[in-house]
Amino acid sequence: QMDDALHLEKFNHNLSMDLPVSASAADKVKPQKLDYFLVLDLEGKVEILEFPVVMIDAHSMEFIDSFHRFVRPTAMSEQRIKEYIEGKYGKFGVDRVWHDTAIPFGEVLQEFEDWIGGHKLWKQKQGESLNSSAFVTCGNWDLKTKVPEQCKVSKIKLPSYFMEWINL
Repeated sequence: QMDDALHLEKFNHNLSMDLPVSASAADKVKPQKLDYFLVLDLEGKVEILEFPVVMIDAHSMEFIDSFHRFVRPTAMSEQRIKEYIEGKYGKFGVDRVWHDTAIPFGEVLQEFEDWIGGHKLWKQKQGESLNSSAFVTCGNWDLKTKVPEQCKVSKIKLPSYFMEWINL
């Protein structure tokens, strides 16, 4: 909804006013060699249901791009998936969209790797980390707990680029 003026007015914030930085805190900031922040906030407690990432320019703090996929669980029965999705997304009216577009986690990772590769943030080499970028999460749960659990359930080796992140 980046083209919807009412949506932007409601949900955009002036970070300089919302998050003031004191002079003493600014003196402690250390420069990072990062060009992009990949803000990640997974959804789903049993298995990952949603994999959204927003790419932000680390210098200007401007929005660059986004990646979003709904994830179809692999270890749950269809009945349990239906109940889970209706409980999670039904109240927002997007449960049908989820059912129509969700794909297995392995496919989501492949599409995500194509996306970060297209932005030249990663090369598909074993043991390779992100290039001039870092994931940003609120808490450690997303990358320390949930992604490794989902990789195990999906029988996928944990990609090395998920091994480092910035915890807000």
